[in-house]
Amino acid sequence: MDLSFDITNTEGDKIKVALSYYDAETVNALLPDPFVLTLEFYDVTLVREAGCKYVGYKMLSAVSGILAKFLAENEDAVLCFYCDSATDVGRRHLGISSQEYRSNLFSSMFDRYTTSHGISAFVNQRIKIEDTDNPQNSQFAHFICRKEHERHIASIGGLLMDK
Repeated sequence: MDLSFDITNTEGDKIKVALSYYDAETVNALLPDPFVLTLEFYDVTLVREAGCKYVGYKMLSAVSGILAKFLAENEDAVLCFYCDSATDVGRRHLGISSQEYRSNLFSSMFDRYTTSHGISAFVNQRIKIEDTDNPQNSQFAHFICRKEHERHIASIGGLLMDK
């Protein structure tokens, strides 16, 4: 099941939140844990379809709201979010990569949303994959799931960090 949601604001910004289902074979290739195979993994993609300035808090909160609602309605869902470096982003901390900035922003926006809405059922597992040959090329990803799935998701994160 693939889904998408459009978010727009009065300034003309438009973001598409796309959720793409990973099949069980893909997940099994990562970690052949029988419990993990009962979970449903979705790749989260944010696509900017209109606008050119940074998006504000309201749009980021709307993205978080969509993701939290999807998790609340789908008990076995695990959301996977990869922070790309396709485009540079304006940031105050120039000592970090655009990927790390996106990772920090994603964590902040989701955690702020869940805290402000009294939601404590989910965990945001941040993964940093170190590039030993080029420390500036570290990769960042997130797994968001229900707390009861955290142990299994952490094992996938550990596997990825070891690669």
